Amino acid sequence: MSDVLLPLRDGDFRFVSELVYARFGIRLTDQKRSLVAGRLSKRVRQLGFSSFTEYFDLLRTAGGADELSELIDRVTTNHSFFFRERDHFDALSREILPSLIGGSARSGSPVRIWSAGCAAGEEPYTIAMLLSQAMSRTPGAGSVDAGVLATDILMAALLEAKAGVYAESKLRELPREFRSSYLRPAGPDAWSVSPALRSLVLFKRLNLMREPYPFKSRFDVVFCRNVMIYFDPPSRARLVESIYRVVKPGGWLFIGHSESLPRESCPFAYVRPATYRKEGA
Repeated sequence: MSDVLLPLRDGDFRFVSELVYARFGIRLTDQKRSLVAGRLSKRVRQLGFSSFTEYFDLLRTAGGADELSELIDRVTTNHSFFFRERDHFDALSREILPSLIGGSARSGSPVRIWSAGCAAGEEPYTIAMLLSQAMSRTPGAGSVDAGVLATDILMAALLEAKAGVYAESKLRELPREFRSSYLRPAGPDAWSVSPALRSLVLFKRLNLMREPYPFKSRFDVVFCRNVMIYFDPPSRARLVESIYRVVKPGGWLFIGHSESLPRESCPFAYVRPATYRKEGA
């Protein structure tokens, strides 16, 4: 199969940009044009088309809904590893989870954490490791109902996350005691998440731009890191408001260190860089 890029005309790029923005809130700027052409050319040929115009004609039809999921998988990038941006996990472990787990042990209220934009699963499994550790250290926590919801728009990423098998390179920041406690060898240069850890994480497909979210309860902590870099300011503000509505009073929001929220309009209170909290007891 030829690797030569198909020509992406101005009208075609405008169509796919508007479609991706309308459906997912993701802005494909002109700087992404070569990326779109490169990642979609092979897919267009796989489907037997000779041009992007034919491919986009498919997306315009009712039968193109499934293909739209394939498109978004290809034009967005996932990059993560265990304990990425470690200071968030330090705060979770030292400052947040002991209080949440202890309070739950006394009151019976569940502990819920949401990894929004979970990519291939490194973030929610890292959270689950710290959750498991906190429960093991808290008296009376054996009956605590605690878990992590991990969501993403990309089916390919979710399938990889559910498989729970990772290359050695993804584990470079993982403390040795966590590797021995929560991972198992899965072949040369590969490690698999233990069944006990898997049981703490539920993976679901979710479009963050589509409300209302189908949640039965609110969250104590939300990780939405390195997700908003794909959104323009109006979509970003809308997403933060949506997250705010599903966070418990006193709950926490972590965003990526390359991201920031305007303090004058953000509903969350600023705590420290990339860390916010919903006011209230």
